[in-house]
Amino acid sequence: MEKIKLINATIGYLNQTIIRNLSLTIEEGKIVGIFGPNGAGKTTFICGINGLARIIKGSVFINDIPLNSFTAPTLRRNIGYVPQIIELDPKLPFLAEDVIFMGIYGKKGILKRMNKIDLEKYEEIVNFLEIKEILKKPFGLLSGGEIRKVLIASALIKEPEILLLDETFTFLDKKSSEKLKEKIKDIHRKRNITILIVSHEFYILEKLCHKIIWMENGNVIFYDKIEKLKNNGNN
Repeated sequence: MEKIKLINATIGYLNQTIIRNLSLTIEEGKIVGIFGPNGAGKTTFICGINGLARIIKGSVFINDIPLNSFTAPTLRRNIGYVPQIIELDPKLPFLAEDVIFMGIYGKKGILKRMNKIDLEKYEEIVNFLEIKEILKKPFGLLSGGEIRKVLIASALIKEPEILLLDETFTFLDKKSSEKLKEKIKDIHRKRNITILIVSHEFYILEKLCHKIIWMENGNVIFYDKIEKLKNNGNN
């Protein structure tokens, strides 16, 4: 089944165009890596899928539903997103656990109260990501790696059909990076969700992903299985 589909999609922000005439399909339940240098359009690509960038021309479909200003709020409820850039004021009065709970409100609506099932999901994800010891810490004072883990928890608690991870391995040491890779594999095995991972480090993607989208200057220069990319490099 086609989970994400772009047809001649031109994507950007206000008057700035980043990606031009992109057409591709991402199948349900696949882990896809998005690779390329800085400025290649990787973040714009996933923001286009998440309704956070402007679809200037062409079409983007999620579950065969066209993404636009009317459908984006509903479609976004089934998308978990961990952004690359996180600007925080250390004085913000949010604890780490508050940020995780925001994921529930993003799914249910801010006026809905949490129930027993929500709290059970919360406990499961906190234990799964091994972040219990930081739940009562101010979010703005967490380390870069801790922030990433909390945001992943906030994304997962929505039980998304699509998970978008933008440079999530940044700020993680080697041991934490390896543990996170195993967590992502485990998430995929248990839930079979579609996962898109942006990274400028190819060695991370090759151990995780079924396919690679290689971008340069707003264009996709390769999209296929990693084995084919390696074979092309050997020819």
